[in-house]
Amino acid sequence: MTIEIRTIQATDAAAWSALRIEFLPEIKDISQAEVNAFFLGSYPNVQEVLVALDDNQHMIGFIELNLRDNVPGSSQQTTPYIEAWFVSPDCQGQGIGKALIHAAEEWAKQQGFQELGSDAPISNKKSVNLHKQLGFNEIERVVCLLKILP
Repeated sequence: MTIEIRTIQATDAAAWSALRIEFLPEIKDISQAEVNAFFLGSYPNVQEVLVALDDNQHMIGFIELNLRDNVPGSSQQTTPYIEAWFVSPDCQGQGIGKALIHAAEEWAKQQGFQELGSDAPISNKKSVNLHKQLGFNEIERVVCLLKILP
């Protein structure tokens, strides 16, 4: 299988929204609205999206990129950041995720940056290990807590 990595286009909106829901089912009620906002230039959480397409031009993965301020461990005030990174489960293990990361690195370098940030839940050992295999260094671990007030 030959994989093409490219910048997302407006014609990819439905496929991107569907893959986002596959990645995070809890966003099914807001995914399309966020996708629409991105293409209108009014979605502040994502600056760029790179997509992976198979031989038939079907979207099989994506990486959402943004610029964040004060990223832990970064030497830069503003740092390119991976907001979401996903490859369809039936296509995993074929180097597609790695290709998306490399494309994200190139995007960051083209913007004049020398670092790329990301995160993964502590419980997602697969993602943490994959990040490390691709050259990311673990900076910190955080446990988020919430108390419901009476």
